[in-house]
Amino acid sequence: MSNFDKACISPKLYFVSRIFTITFLLLSSLSNRLLSQATVPTNAFTIIMDNVYNREQNAIHSITSLDNSVRKQLTNMMVDGSWSDVGYSRKDITNWPPIEHLKRLKALANAYTNKRSSYYNNFELYTSIVNGIRYWYQENPLSKNWWHNQIDAPQHVGELLIVLRHGKILIPQTLEDSIIERMKRGEILKQTGANKLDVATHYIYRAALTKNSSLLDTAVQEAFQPISFTTEEGLQYDYSFMQHGRQLQIGSYGAVFISGEYHIASILKGTNYELKGEKLAMLSNYYINTYLRTLRGGYSDFNVEGRGVSRVDILNKHGEENLLKEAAILDPSNTATWNAAIARTIGSKAPSFQIIPSHNHFYCADYTIHTQPDYSFNVRTVSVRTKRTESGNGENLVGKFLPDGSTNIQVRGDEYYNIMPIWDWNKIPGITSREYDFDQLMETHWGEVGSTSFVGGVSDSSYGATCYSMNYNGVKANKSWFFFDKEVVCLGAGITSSAKENITTTLNQCWLKGVVEVKGADNKSIKAKSHDLVSIKSSKWLLHDGIGYYFPEGQNLLISTKEQTGSWVHINDSKPKNEIKGDVFKSWINHGVNPSDAHYAYIVVPNVRENAPVAIESAASMLKIMANNDTIQAVYNEKLAIAEAIFYQASSLSLAGLTIKCNQPCAMMLRNVNNAKKKLYISDPTQQLSEGKITIVNESTHNSKDYSFHFPSGNAKGASLLIDVE
Repeated sequence: MSNFDKACISPKLYFVSRIFTITFLLLSSLSNRLLSQATVPTNAFTIIMDNVYNREQNAIHSITSLDNSVRKQLTNMMVDGSWSDVGYSRKDITNWPPIEHLKRLKALANAYTNKRSSYYNNFELYTSIVNGIRYWYQENPLSKNWWHNQIDAPQHVGELLIVLRHGKILIPQTLEDSIIERMKRGEILKQTGANKLDVATHYIYRAALTKNSSLLDTAVQEAFQPISFTTEEGLQYDYSFMQHGRQLQIGSYGAVFISGEYHIASILKGTNYELKGEKLAMLSNYYINTYLRTLRGGYSDFNVEGRGVSRVDILNKHGEENLLKEAAILDPSNTATWNAAIARTIGSKAPSFQIIPSHNHFYCADYTIHTQPDYSFNVRTVSVRTKRTESGNGENLVGKFLPDGSTNIQVRGDEYYNIMPIWDWNKIPGITSREYDFDQLMETHWGEVGSTSFVGGVSDSSYGATCYSMNYNGVKANKSWFFFDKEVVCLGAGITSSAKENITTTLNQCWLKGVVEVKGADNKSIKAKSHDLVSIKSSKWLLHDGIGYYFPEGQNLLISTKEQTGSWVHINDSKPKNEIKGDVFKSWINHGVNPSDAHYAYIVVPNVRENAPVAIESAASMLKIMANNDTIQAVYNEKLAIAEAIFYQASSLSLAGLTIKCNQPCAMMLRNVNNAKKKLYISDPTQQLSEGKITIVNESTHNSKDYSFHFPSGNAKGASLLIDVE
């Protein structure tokens, strides 16, 4: 009760009401305690509740801070168990205020049951908790967003009740029964993916609290069901993650999937419901080889956050440590991997620490991750088989062009951290789009299906190529990316539009760090200072923040180092309105108005620090662009003896003394080009073809050999096929 409320009640009335309340609680608690003493010895239910309690207690970083918070909340709590600063009648879709009531009650309960707290077994605190629970039940706050009603609130209630089961005095049985009944929200059998898991979590809480074996069986079965491959929402056959239809959600709902599954696995540890075997291996595989590869140091790729890209601090993953420690306990076979990831995310080791070079093209999700010790370079695309990045619940209001070949280039990791409020959203890194005077609002919420079918990639797990035949918002372009060790080649061809705006291709748009240096046509180096907007003709190379860009044909560039302004509310209705400012590096190619068959070519050389100009030109000298038109885009890496090509239609390509003929559109990579025994990797970006034929002709001997094959089918459509070539 607050001091204000005490002052409004006569001392005699207040004293009588306190005696009545205390007597009632003691009697109720005694009845409850006698019932609890009649329970069976330790079993799955008690183990689960102990595990939940221990998780809650282990999450307390400072008892002093907890006690200070409890003191404040008790002082401000009203006589009826509410807080005046919580808007219980609010229905907000995001940031729903009433949930704060349950969070505060849980903090009070943690202090009440913690022996290190000065409030341990404090009866006044216990009384306040009971009053708070009773108020929540009577008020029954509801949000317009089903998630708060069917997931968030029931989970908090379940954790609160389980913590209180570890107290000296149990809460009145009738009150607990009533609030447990209120937890019966969310139809577990109708949910999918991360949402199914979230509902299953509070089902497990309820089963443990009520000692309901049948409910526990169902809840556990449904909780671990998402750890299985599906073509619907959830874990895909390529180890990507989809939610809200076939929409890339690795770092949003995919992160909920990881944390939720490990959470449930940890509270079931020690019971016969433990997660183990194939499902544990699948979960670890997704965490290690998909999710963790989207991180660079303590920051994530903006492409994998879904509509969450518009949330403050969303890219910051320094708090991943606790989940990684939990994974290490549950899966000790990967301890070294978990520990290395902890070191990178908390910053005790460099982002390059124990990074193994890898290349993943997720053919189900139209997404590519290229990971090197020196950098990460990821590409987000979209096809008729997948959905564009969603807008919904007032979030991601202007992310219209996010999946149109956006490139996430990270060396340190924080290159894009919280830049989104001041981004020029018509110039997202990597995309080709119309140059509007203002950011374009999303017209379709919850994900718009892509518009083209020729989207895909080829990979051998170390190198690969990705393609995006774009036809969106009045702009057509064939865009491709070719990935090697120190370089990524970015090609565009067939760029055509009849729109009234200029059509541009953006190299990058990130926080400005230091000086921007450019080598022009006259071989003179130019340094662009802060707050500049410069146009450079026939640029040879560009350097910013240790990332080099090389232009094999010379390129007319526009470079901005100006201060940009914006606000979080501009991209997310529920965020602050205050103005955000910052200096931004932005560079783009202007293809002009009404371009017809325009093209571009640039080579990205990340993490060049010492003698950068020489390093950029040296890396680029090993690469030969063999074709860049609307029929073929192809690159040959002489040092690695790797040829990568995108055939948009049946055609032929000559390189390194060979002629390669394809009778079908495809993406292909030929390794060991100079050796007698070669490795050919091939895929079908359309995911519609059943078979094909490659003919390889030795131009010096005129020997020709055909290689007929069947493209991967079923759930492997779009995956890469390996063919041995002699």
